[in-house]
Amino acid sequence: MAEKDTSGEKGGAAAGAPTASGGGMSAWMPVIAVVVLVPALSYAMAMFVIAPQLEKRFAAAPAAEAAHGADAKGDAHGKKDDVKKEATVPFEFKDIVSNLSGSMRSRYIKVTFTAYSSVPEFPKIAEENRAKLLDATIGVLARLSLADLEDPAAKSKVSNEIIYAMEAVLRERVVEEIYFSEFVIQ
Repeated sequence: MAEKDTSGEKGGAAAGAPTASGGGMSAWMPVIAVVVLVPALSYAMAMFVIAPQLEKRFAAAPAAEAAHGADAKGDAHGKKDDVKKEATVPFEFKDIVSNLSGSMRSRYIKVTFTAYSSVPEFPKIAEENRAKLLDATIGVLARLSLADLEDPAAKSKVSNEIIYAMEAVLRERVVEEIYFSEFVIQ
């Protein structure tokens, strides 16, 4: 009987040996998966999530510079304008207030600015379309979040967006420059 017990122990030990070595390899599988998957997921997030958001955010600034550069250099055919028109005709928009996006209506922005144009009848055009221009401006301000306004170039970007919104309303480029006299976030 003693022989049966020892042979049974040997069989049990022999059966347990492959399990122990296989268990050791299977214990390393999650570590190997993490080492391989984390860099791959990080790369995918950077390329397909973060990079497109950054491109979208910074695409407005180069487009604005290109538009201003095209106006200064000449028309679409490469011809230079003989006389460069200066934006000297002002029109003031006072005390425009809007909620900031994502603030649950607890944060506000209040702006006052003067829009300048080279069109002599700009004050008349602006007064006739005042409601539309104010609505377009409030639309731009309402899309802003507190994070957008923390950017050092926020006022410049807001200025460009307001100019483009006014251009869409008037269906032509009338406003060339905007200067803020009040830009308050509360």
